[in-house]
Amino acid sequence: MRGTTWLGRAGVLAAAALLSTPLTAAGADGTPGGAAAPTGTAAVSASPHERIIGGEQTSVAEYPYIVAALREGGPRPLGQTCTGAVIGPRTILIAAHCKDGEGAKSFFYGADDLTAPEGGTRIDVASYTQHPKYQPPNGWQTGYDVAVVQTEQDIPVPDGGYAKFATSADEDLSRPGRSATAIGYGRTSDGENTTAHVKKAELPVVEGGGTCGSFGNFDAAYMVCAGYADGHDGICQGDSGGPLVVDGTVIGVASWVRTGCGSYGAWGRLTNEMGDWVSSQLPGTR
Repeated sequence: MRGTTWLGRAGVLAAAALLSTPLTAAGADGTPGGAAAPTGTAAVSASPHERIIGGEQTSVAEYPYIVAALREGGPRPLGQTCTGAVIGPRTILIAAHCKDGEGAKSFFYGADDLTAPEGGTRIDVASYTQHPKYQPPNGWQTGYDVAVVQTEQDIPVPDGGYAKFATSADEDLSRPGRSATAIGYGRTSDGENTTAHVKKAELPVVEGGGTCGSFGNFDAAYMVCAGYADGHDGICQGDSGGPLVVDGTVIGVASWVRTGCGSYGAWGRLTNEMGDWVSSQLPGTR
C-alpha cells in the first residue's frame, strides 16, 4: 500500500489508508495517484505536516459499543492499532485488514483514554474471521474490508448497548448527502503515537468517484466515501475498523485514506451483501 496510510483515531478522520496493517512505510504500489493507504497503524508517512484532524473528544458512555483493537508490538498506547464496534456479547465488527498486521491481537473495552486505561477490560480473541472474498494483504484496495471477531470473554457493554449495523435492507443510509458520524481511537495528526482518546467527527457522505476515487481504488459497490477534500475532519491511522454511523446505524468500517491524513476517507460498506454476511456471523444465526 505504498503512498497510503492507516487511519488512526476516531474523530481524526481523514485520508485514504487502511486501518490495520503492519508497521511498514507507505510507498508506490500501483495505487492510483500513489496516495492511498489503509487506516490501521502503519509506519509514519513521509508527509511533513502534523495537524489535528478535527473532530472532538467523546466517550465510551456516549458510544458504549466502541472498543480499541490492540496489536502486540504496536507503537501506540497499549499497542492500539484499530477501532471496533461491539455488536453482541462476544462479537466485534471491524475491518478485515486489521487482522493482517503482525503481532497477537486483543481488545480493550471501557477506557476513553488509552494512556490512562484504569477500569478498562482487556478482551481476548477466540476467532477472527475476515469476509471470505477479502484478499489479504492488500484487500482493502479491492473491497470486502470487513471482519467479525468472536471473543473469549463477555464484553461488559452496559444495558445491551451494542451497535446496530446495516445490511442490504438499509441501502438508502449510505447514499451521498447523508450526514454521518465517524468514531475511533486513531491518530490526531500524521505520525502521532502518544495519544489515544476516543474521538468523533461529523462528516458528509459523498459520491466516491471524484473524491476518494481521485487518489485510491474506490468502488462504490463495496465502499463508502465521506469527509472533506482537505481532511480538516476525518480519519487517520488507528481509526481502521471504526464505525461510520448514520441515523444510529453503522453503515461502514474505516478502511483507507490518503497518506498524511488530509483527504476524504473510505469505509467498507455494509449496506449490501457485506452487512448481510456480518449478520450471518452472529452466534445463533449459522
